[in-house]
Amino acid sequence: MEIKTRVPGVVSEILVKEGDHVDAKAVLAKIEAMKMFQSILTPVSGTVSEIMIEEDTRVKAGTVLMVIDED
Repeated sequence: MEIKTRVPGVVSEILVKEGDHVDAKAVLAKIEAMKMFQSILTPVSGTVSEIMIEEDTRVKAGTVLMVIDED
């Protein structure tokens, strides 16, 4: 499953790494938009198979941040 951002902003923190197992609703990363931080959550449990962004990178709304292989 592709995890996308809904808002444009700057990736302030990535809280997982490739190969990590995550539970549904886990916080994967944080995006700073208009001086507010938005947590990026996963709707599914699974393994982080690919991280496509880096910290301090500007992203547009709809950008794929990472991919989760569902359990």
